[in-house]
Amino acid sequence: MARIRKSMGYILLEHKQNTRLVIKMAFLNMDKQTIRSSLGMFWTYFHDIIYILVFVAFRLLIAGNGSVMGMDSTIYMMTGMIPWFFINDVLSQGSMAIRSNKGIVQSIRFPVPVLPTIDVCSIFLKRIFSFAMLFVVVTAFGYIRYFHLLLFLYYIVCAVALSMAMNLVVSAFVAVSDDFRQLYDALLRVMIYTMPILWDFSYVRSLGVNLALRINPMVYVIKGFRDAFVLGPTQSAGYSVYFWVCVFVIFMVGSYVQDRLKKYYADFV
Repeated sequence: MARIRKSMGYILLEHKQNTRLVIKMAFLNMDKQTIRSSLGMFWTYFHDIIYILVFVAFRLLIAGNGSVMGMDSTIYMMTGMIPWFFINDVLSQGSMAIRSNKGIVQSIRFPVPVLPTIDVCSIFLKRIFSFAMLFVVVTAFGYIRYFHLLLFLYYIVCAVALSMAMNLVVSAFVAVSDDFRQLYDALLRVMIYTMPILWDFSYVRSLGVNLALRINPMVYVIKGFRDAFVLGPTQSAGYSVYFWVCVFVIFMVGSYVQDRLKKYYADFV
């Protein structure tokens, strides 16, 4: 435990000392990812729109224009998919934070453990428009009267905190293991179907399976955004405590992994 506490202190100190660097590089990263395209950030949102339209059309063809949990099925999907786009970008693009920055990693003076956080911040900045798009859709369908600003801000914090903690762990293993990256990519492709985005957990009759699905802390975030936009507070205090315990544990593991593997990054990337 002493080593873990030391690792957590090291990660927190690196972030505290390099806060301005993290913010500056987050904006630079956002520009770098779109500089080769004449339409820039437009393509990110265009892909999102196509993705959403395909899933909405598929649901309408299969299940008709019904409702889920008392709301329009399109709103149900949108309030789940928009936060998922952010989390998915972190899990896919953000996981390459260390591996894709060979020059920086091999620099002796650069604080490598802040790279995963830089990518999370950069992705969040790109995704602000996606959340704005969700406001437009919710307003168009007449659900904006149910919107809870404080819940929305709270679940933004939850999403960012969880993403930062997860990216500490994932980016470290992706940097040092090609086998882990291949397995991770395969799991990531099916992860959307294990969360209440395209369907609701109420359809699962088995208590054990339902509980197993809810163990994933990302479920708390997905359901939370739906609460903020339509349903109001529905998640129990116990589930909230569980979520933050998960975030702390993941951060603890991520800090330890980053501290232990940092000396190997230059060899593997």
